[in-house]
Amino acid sequence: MSEKLLTPIQAADMLGVSRSKFYGIRHQLMARGMKRFSVGKHHKYLQSSIERLIRIASESGKPLA
Repeated sequence: MSEKLLTPIQAADMLGVSRSKFYGIRHQLMARGMKRFSVGKHHKYLQSSIERLIRIASESGKPLA
């Protein structure tokens, strides 16, 4: 089974934030477990790690960043 990698725009859409907001909070999200991979000179984000962050935030009632 292959894991889906998202572009920054797709990751921002999944989180419900703008691309610029995503870039502003991505280091906080990565500290909380969001996985980033380099594909050439581009960065991609592991969809399952973002889903996990959303689930944890939903269960705890705390914002992601």
